[in-house]
Amino acid sequence: MMRTRVFSLLFFVFLLGLPATGAVWQVHGEPREASGPEVDFVLFITADGFRTGYVEWYNPSYIRNLTEGGTRVLQAWPVFPTNTTPNMTSLVTGAYPRTTGVANNSQYVRELDRIVGGPRDNESKTIADMLAEAGWRPAAISHFALDTRGVHGDMYHNLETYTTTLETPERIGDRAVEIIRSGEADFLAINFGSTDTTGHRYGPRSNEMEEMVLAVDAAVGRILEALKEAGLYERTLITFNADHGMSEFEEKEASMEPAEALRRAGFEVATNQNELGEDTEIIVLAGGVRLIYFRKQLSEEQQQRVMETLEAIEGIKIMDRERLDELHCHPERSGDLIVHPLPGYTISGAGNPGGLHGRLTEADPVLILYGPGIREGATVEEAHLVDIVPTLLHVVGVPPAETVDGSVIEGALAGAAAGSRPQ
Repeated sequence: MMRTRVFSLLFFVFLLGLPATGAVWQVHGEPREASGPEVDFVLFITADGFRTGYVEWYNPSYIRNLTEGGTRVLQAWPVFPTNTTPNMTSLVTGAYPRTTGVANNSQYVRELDRIVGGPRDNESKTIADMLAEAGWRPAAISHFALDTRGVHGDMYHNLETYTTTLETPERIGDRAVEIIRSGEADFLAINFGSTDTTGHRYGPRSNEMEEMVLAVDAAVGRILEALKEAGLYERTLITFNADHGMSEFEEKEASMEPAEALRRAGFEVATNQNELGEDTEIIVLAGGVRLIYFRKQLSEEQQQRVMETLEAIEGIKIMDRERLDELHCHPERSGDLIVHPLPGYTISGAGNPGGLHGRLTEADPVLILYGPGIREGATVEEAHLVDIVPTLLHVVGVPPAETVDGSVIEGALAGAAAGSRPQ
């Protein structure tokens, strides 16, 4: 399939007032070829819970080659809380939870008066939606936020990914190679979930984690080799990213679970759907942090009692709505308050051998961009995960949907001055 792309970069700069970056563009109307690089394939690889430090700790050679030949973001900011479902959704939409409506792995939906686990009611367009509208053919392997969201029918491959077995990345790599060889897709999103599962069970600095990182790396290497065999590698735009990092459990624990403290203060509290009853006043949901929802209208005296109760817990801080708004959290589904452990503390599970995330502590996912239109051997000081989608769309010349909140990572683009920072 021939995909038309942009005409003159000078005209495009005049039209939109954007800097010339050598990217490939597509506009409405009759196109002419640009002088920029041609992109015929986009590879979007996510390794759940892959903290950026794994590149140095475990030296995954193929992933390291991408960093050396492309651009690495040193501080990639995920959305908050740093949990899988909201971040996977934001990764593929370029939108914050305030826009997607997906705020946490489980969230209280006020209009339904229900606690929803694993929410999939994303209200934003995905990169697959946007590319499909522009004539691309998206496929995905276990990238759950894309299932029926731009990737449909046989083009979505739902393989088991959240395991600790080393064969899992191999199976996912096998399927990716099959898709590339078939020629049926020109956008492929892949989710390696086993890095997250292994981190939870064994911790980020374990032998098991090293083995899993290297297993994922081997699968990445086979995928890249398949692109070379298909004659696509030089025209493939690649991102290797993660939704959040992973930490060891701290040795110190908060003096009390927030839900228990609120119960002792006389409130009716639910922590899951089964506990939700007619008299429930407050909902507390876990995930590294604690999301606090006022299900019923509380008086000023009651709200003050909530604050005093939580403030009495040693080892935590309270994030109010003003702070949550600054973090682009959803105005309803992210809660009225979030309880966050202080440095050196965990809310529960202190001393456990595994790993956890959900906190600002785990705002250290890997983010690499590679391929046509991307700077080689470069670093960008910081960017946000929601910036990945608009950056990829910028390079391939597909306009972003109105739901995209992120910005193009200008410092990652070929032709950008060294030391450039994202807008």
